[in-house]
Amino acid sequence: MIITGISPWKKGRQLITLDQGSAFVLYDSEVRKYALKEGEEIDSVKYADILEAVLVKRAKSRTLHLLDRFDKTEKELRDKLKEDMYPGEAIDAAVEAAKKGRFLDDRRFTAQYIRDKSARHSLKRIEADLRRKGIDRELLSEALREFEDDQADNGEDREEELILKLIGKRCPDPAAMDYEAEQKLLYYLSGKGFEPGKCRKLAERYRDAGS
Repeated sequence: MIITGISPWKKGRQLITLDQGSAFVLYDSEVRKYALKEGEEIDSVKYADILEAVLVKRAKSRTLHLLDRFDKTEKELRDKLKEDMYPGEAIDAAVEAAKKGRFLDDRRFTAQYIRDKSARHSLKRIEADLRRKGIDRELLSEALREFEDDQADNGEDREEELILKLIGKRCPDPAAMDYEAEQKLLYYLSGKGFEPGKCRKLAERYRDAGS
């Protein structure tokens, strides 16, 4: 591997780029310690030493700091470590260590996220958000199904409660809900990701209750 660049990074650190496209960050003192120079080769033994002695340990420490502040999905953690310029090998090692220590668990994250957000957002919106966070489709489907089953067992429907709450805010007087008002309401609720048929049924129930 050839060092194609050594450039200032942040707070006394240098960004080391290699000809194969990878890069990593070291402190100035570490660049001197390993005698790294632009245009020169870095052999596999030296790279392995840097990786194990410095980068993997630092990536694991950074991972614990990130997860201590906010729970994250595996994709979010990988993206953040990549932004911090850790090489793929260090990221893989840090992620695996976090999983073994149960600091990182996409299944647990997904279940908790659904519970927390279901009081404010539609399940469709929650599903889309979790997909963007990198949650596996199969895992997500299973978590949503378990959430809905738990609600059914407890005689609850948090999404229905949320829809009715939003209807009440938009239309405080059920008797004043004419056709035009109802269509505007349904458009508003559909825009938030709620299933149109369910919204129409609940809007009719709300209107009838005030008649």
